Amino acid sequence: SEDKNKDEISRHRKEGWLETVFIIEALATDKTSLEDVLKQHIEKLSKAKDVFVYERIFHETLSISDPTPQIKEGFSQIAEVKLFVKTFYSLMSVVIVYGPSSIEIIGPTQKEIKIDEIQNTMNLVAGLIHEFAAAGVGGVVITPK
Repeated sequence: SEDKNKDEISRHRKEGWLETVFIIEALATDKTSLEDVLKQHIEKLSKAKDVFVYERIFHETLSISDPTPQIKEGFSQIAEVKLFVKTFYSLMSVVIVYGPSSIEIIGPTQKEIKIDEIQNTMNLVAGLIHEFAAAGVGGVVITPK
């Protein structure tokens, strides 16, 4: 209900959760599949730990010519998702898993982060970089002088 939503929004702001807007853009060759999968993706995001999604706006699906060299015609849809995330670590995790095209942090204007949260976040990023390197799609190259 709308009142429950307002109460949750107020509570999360009071508790200092990070209020954000995710812009998620999806591309596919089938319009119906694109729209269904994007809705499922955002529904899954809304069930993630330490996440509270309070608004979803799905923009019109557009037909796109030559979106990639391999695809002659495709469809693109953008969704704006307003949400709260409990910690910086949680924010980093959902960004990695749900891949928004852009993120805006609405509030709070300041946030104190404990050193263990920074450490856990950096280890998450380091692990991701190593996964990319192991997959052969990136990583850090160390070269002698």
